[in-house]
Amino acid sequence: MGVLYLGLMITKTGPKLVEYNCRLGDPEAQVLLPRLKSDLLELLLAARGGKLDTCAPQWRDEVALTVVMASKGYPGTPQKGQVISGLDEAAQLPGVTIFHAGTERREGRIVAVGGRVLDVTAIGATVAEARARAYAAVSRIHWDGCFSRSDIGWRALNR
Repeated sequence: MGVLYLGLMITKTGPKLVEYNCRLGDPEAQVLLPRLKSDLLELLLAARGGKLDTCAPQWRDEVALTVVMASKGYPGTPQKGQVISGLDEAAQLPGVTIFHAGTERREGRIVAVGGRVLDVTAIGATVAEARARAYAAVSRIHWDGCFSRSDIGWRALNR
């Protein structure tokens, strides 16, 4: 099973392909898998055995949206070692899942150790609901130098 990822730049003359890959990468998977009702292992084994035509993935109707939280300096040389607060509070919000990408547990606390630190995924009945949930969770999480984009999903808000 693979996921075709297209990195596009939308210009006045139309979309331009910046990059592409076929993999089950972090943000790509983290926005899809919460919607998957089927057993992922069964799908992967069917794909490996050349029998993917014998099963069809089943999906939840909800929309999912992921916001990446990064450390100052990313994508270059990110700051590291800052204690992250608010994770438990954010994780309690309905429909929210927090994926750790660049974290470590040190002396009982979670610290940022990479550039892309957390991926905050939320599901909802609409893009607007999923987006509101994701950004509500993001607003509860903090470490010195953290940042995220504030425009994720804005073009799809009417869906």
